[in-house]
Amino acid sequence: MRYLSKLFQPVITIPKNAKIKNTEITCKSQKLLLECGLIRPTGPGLFTILPLARRSLDKLENLIRSCIEAAGGQRMAVPSLTSATLWDKTGRLQEIGPELIKMEDRHGKKYLLAPTHEEAIADLLADVGPLSYKQLPLLLYQIGNKYRDEARPKHGLLRAREFSMLDAYGVHEHEQCAREVYSAVTDAYYTLFQTLDLPVHRVEAPSGDMGGPLSHEWQLPAPAGEDSVYVCNTCARAALQEGPCPKCGGETKEVQSIEVGHTFLLGSKYSAALSAHCTPSSGPPAPLYMSCYGIGITRLLSASIEALSSDKCLRWPDTIAPYSVCIIGPKEGSREWQTHGIGAISQLYQTLEPARPGDVIVDDRHQLTIGKRLMMADRMGYPYIVVIGKAALSDPARYEVYRSCAATASVQLLTATELLGLLTHTHTQRIQINNVA
Repeated sequence: MRYLSKLFQPVITIPKNAKIKNTEITCKSQKLLLECGLIRPTGPGLFTILPLARRSLDKLENLIRSCIEAAGGQRMAVPSLTSATLWDKTGRLQEIGPELIKMEDRHGKKYLLAPTHEEAIADLLADVGPLSYKQLPLLLYQIGNKYRDEARPKHGLLRAREFSMLDAYGVHEHEQCAREVYSAVTDAYYTLFQTLDLPVHRVEAPSGDMGGPLSHEWQLPAPAGEDSVYVCNTCARAALQEGPCPKCGGETKEVQSIEVGHTFLLGSKYSAALSAHCTPSSGPPAPLYMSCYGIGITRLLSASIEALSSDKCLRWPDTIAPYSVCIIGPKEGSREWQTHGIGAISQLYQTLEPARPGDVIVDDRHQLTIGKRLMMADRMGYPYIVVIGKAALSDPARYEVYRSCAATASVQLLTATELLGLLTHTHTQRIQINNVA
């Protein structure tokens, strides 16, 4: 069994009437992640990801990988250190400048810790090329840490100097092919956000220093967001520009939001600068047509908490909660404890574990009251909290099942068989959604 008492979770306990004056905590996701022992700051914009948050990130990464591979993605890994010469050739060394973390090796060769890898991918393609049109399209992706020298790191994981990211790169013969892949990845993004049950808006956006003819941002509404989208009151379409809805002409309202993803058609900006060519079906070799796709994974985790949580309680998308089921047994010395004790907890755990493999945890701090542990479990946001209380003494035994916020949600009394059916059904639904793409 997995026991809560064995978790490395350095919770920050704040006295009930304490007045908090920490100006470095600027949003509720940052506050909750810190206080609940999921992250720990190590410097401005730098955080240690602690075990529970790491579990959540692992789930999110697996979900993203599933979606991008359904669109044809092939996983690879590019070094974090990139030659500054490549960025100089594309002009981005000067364009981005201060945000790049630069360094030299002992031989005086200049490098940077890449925030993104268009140059590195184009250089790779030039090295193995020219590619034949028969090898295209390609969709290459990686998941790993990126780096940016943020002038003002803030909001915890929402704007950090080191962050986890999906970056994917489409390689094509021409624009028509690129648009087909762009559409497939767009569908993968929609599947991802549908699975997470997050109301993300896709809005057309300027390409900026990335270049290219087409770009879309993926914006999640949240009060702590530093961006804004304008959402139509009639058809719910969103845009970055203020004014009547471009689709139906209806009135729009401004909504603060967090950018959690971006997609670009890049054209030949990088391939031409770095001599990455393909041999087309007819004619001489020509620069490859590229596209790129990004999702900030640590940002998406924090943004989802920002959008779903209350000021006092963490709320996760069910699919990425660190554990989906928390079992709370009787208090030591209680009638329920004397009747059932550890045996009832172990039996229930063994019953539920097959429905959620590796995803059930037991709060074994039996010296605490059920109410105290229930309050703590609700604050952590476990999707299902199962209490072995007085109803467990009946025949058949029934368990209190709390869903969502325990303070407001109704309590279900279910037998072990009924509870197993509930968890199996919702788990199957989740798998079906994940396989939509």
